[in-house]
Amino acid sequence: MTTHGVKYIGSKASLVGQILSFAQEHLPNGTPHTLIDVFTGTTRVAQSFRTAGWSVTTSDLSWASEAYAHAFVIRTPQSGGRIPELIAKLKALPPQADWITRNYCDVVTPDGGIVKMWKPENGKKADAIRNQIAAWETAKTISHHEAMILIACLLFALDKVDSSVGVQQAYLKTWASRANNPLELEDLPFPSGPPGNHIIGNALNNPYEAASIAYLDPPYSAHSYATYYHIWDSITRWDKPAVGLKTNRRIDRVSASDSYDESMHSAWNSKRTALEAFMRLIDRLPTPFVLISYNDESLVPLETLEATLKEKYTIRTKKIPYKRNIMSQIGNVALGDNTPVTENHEVLIWVAKPAQGPSAAAP
Repeated sequence: MTTHGVKYIGSKASLVGQILSFAQEHLPNGTPHTLIDVFTGTTRVAQSFRTAGWSVTTSDLSWASEAYAHAFVIRTPQSGGRIPELIAKLKALPPQADWITRNYCDVVTPDGGIVKMWKPENGKKADAIRNQIAAWETAKTISHHEAMILIACLLFALDKVDSSVGVQQAYLKTWASRANNPLELEDLPFPSGPPGNHIIGNALNNPYEAASIAYLDPPYSAHSYATYYHIWDSITRWDKPAVGLKTNRRIDRVSASDSYDESMHSAWNSKRTALEAFMRLIDRLPTPFVLISYNDESLVPLETLEATLKEKYTIRTKKIPYKRNIMSQIGNVALGDNTPVTENHEVLIWVAKPAQGPSAAAP
C-alpha cells in the first residue's frame, strides 16, 4: 500500500499494510470502521486506513502534523480543487530571503555551529512561498484548510532537497547531493476514502469522539520529536521564532531555556512516566479496542508493557521483524557497545477493554 510522508524516525511506511490487516482481522464483524490515530506523525497509518474506507481522526503534539492531516486525511477533490492553480502562482514568485534562509541556509550560529540544511537559493524560494501562503490566509483569499495543504506541499518539497541525516538537530558537514537540486513545489496525492479530522494537542487531554479503534504509536525513546522536527513545526506555524544552540533549534524547544514550551513535553520520553501514561491514555480513549504498535527496544520493556496490560485487558500480539531507522547506522541510537544494530522487531498489540468481554479480543 502506498502512503506518503517526509523522512521521519519511526515511520511505518513499510508496515502500514500489516497494521491495517491486523486491525481488520481482530475487529468483530459489524463494528464501524472508525479509527483514532493518536500519535499520527506524518499520517501514514491514517492514510492507509482512509484508503481502505475507514473514517479517521488524527491527533499529535506536532504542529506540522496538522498540515499533513489536512493534505492526506481531510482533503477531498472539492476542498482541494484550487490547490493546483495556487501552486502555479507560488512557483512563479521571485525568491525572498527571510527566516528560513537566515537560519538554515549555510549560516554560522553564534555558538559556532554551521547549519547547512538547505542551499540559500532553495531557502529563498521557500521563504517567498511561505510568506505568500500566510498573506493569502490573512487576507482570507484562501481557507485555513487550503493553507495547510499548501504548507504540506512545501514541507515535502524541502524534505527532498535537505542536507540532514533525517532529524533537524544534525546537519551534514558537506552538502548532500539532493541539496543541489532545485526546490520544486508539487501537489500531493491523497486517499479517496471518507474525509476525517485532526486534533492538535496532548493525547492525555484531547477531547476525542467515540470510535471503534484507537491506534497508538508513541515515541519509543528519550529523544523528543518536538526537537527532532522543530523546523517543520516552525514553518507550519510561521511564527519565525528565536533560535539557539549550534543547530539553530527554536529556543522554546530547548529545555534549559526560560521560554521552554512545556506543552511540547511528552510523558512517553521518560521511562519514569511512559507506562503510567500508557495506561491512563488507554483508559480515557472512547474506544472499545486499542491497537498498539510497539518496539522491542523501547524505554518500557515489551514484557513489562504486556504484563501490565494483561492486568486489565485481554490482549493479542504479533511480532514483525523490522529494519531500524537510519539513525541506528550512524551510532545515534546504537546499543550498548556502540555497535549499530540494524534489525529489531515491531510488535502489534491488540487490546480489548473489559466492557467488551474477553471474547471480543478476536472475531
